[in-house]
Amino acid sequence: FFAQHGDTLACAIVEPVIGNMGVIPPRLDFHERLRELCTRHGVVLIWDEVMTGFRLAPGGAQERYGIRPDLSTFGKVLGGGLPLAAFGGRRELMEMVAPAGPVYQAGTLSGNPLAVAVALEMLSAIESDPGIYDRLEATTKRLCEELDRLATEAGIPHRINRVGSMWTIYFTEGEVFDAASARRSDLGLFGRFFHALLDRGVYLPPSQFESAFVSTAHGEAEIERTIEAARAAFATLA
Repeated sequence: FFAQHGDTLACAIVEPVIGNMGVIPPRLDFHERLRELCTRHGVVLIWDEVMTGFRLAPGGAQERYGIRPDLSTFGKVLGGGLPLAAFGGRRELMEMVAPAGPVYQAGTLSGNPLAVAVALEMLSAIESDPGIYDRLEATTKRLCEELDRLATEAGIPHRINRVGSMWTIYFTEGEVFDAASARRSDLGLFGRFFHALLDRGVYLPPSQFESAFVSTAHGEAEIERTIEAARAAFATLA
């Protein structure tokens, strides 16, 4: 594609970890290759880090994978529960934004003082607790391993994809690595699993195509409760 169209492309926009079809980790050297092609053809590489930013590492997916995009977007974790979004990137691109440059970007709630104050506190909390990501990794790994074990024991075909504290369970026989393989999952079975968990006080994303997240609010008691709820839920599906 780049060989044919690279010199006419303005930008390439990607999620470093796809989160709108469950969770799809990058395969092989995808990000390295895309970074190389964008640099070669003068294409602006934009990463949508709304989900991954500050979730996979203090520096987001960029830190985790060692890739530097030209522009990035952020949200969710950054706002600490309040609606907030941000973008940033290379100096020469950011200097194109008004008033330094010709690209106008503003909105009624831009720089909202309350949201910005909460974001600063959120970033300070992350910075002051360097072990937070190791704990999230361990907690999510344990949850997913238990869900995998329980589903296997119940004889339910499934796959669990996980990156850091992002995860999704698919009810399918094969590997899930793109939109087509995600769509081959049993959405009806996922719906039954969702409601079985909901009946037991555990709220998953209501769509197969949304990522689930583990946060620092999920302690040992919450994880154990989720595992026990899943055990009962899988029994209703078998």
